[in-house]
Amino acid sequence: MTDSNDDLWPDLTGEPTVKAPLLILREQAAKLGAKTSNLIEAEVTAYPTPDGQLSIRFILKAPALNGYEYVLLTIRQPVDLYPVSLTEDFFGDTVKNEQEFKHFLGELFKSDRTVQIISSLIAQSKHAA
Repeated sequence: MTDSNDDLWPDLTGEPTVKAPLLILREQAAKLGAKTSNLIEAEVTAYPTPDGQLSIRFILKAPALNGYEYVLLTIRQPVDLYPVSLTEDFFGDTVKNEQEFKHFLGELFKSDRTVQIISSLIAQSKHAA
């Protein structure tokens, strides 16, 4: 029989103090679908890497264009969440914490290039139906 005094684990039921990059990206993916009446959706995928990190992709999807996909962002996240390494066009850059990550995403999502890509996908999706 196990005695409760044998439990050497700390209390692990508390709320996390830092929001994971994966969760932030999933929240933003849901907001994009709502903003575009689901003409453009976003999917967030995560895969473990051989070095123990998590590779996360933020993918724009256009269902009306036969499921066309565009990878907007790929990041690598360590097990302790930050710093996050940015890849693709941002190779070599890192963000140190949740606040910097949110700032970076805000700049990326509002950038002329991202707006142009999404606008183009919306226009094509409206005419594909």
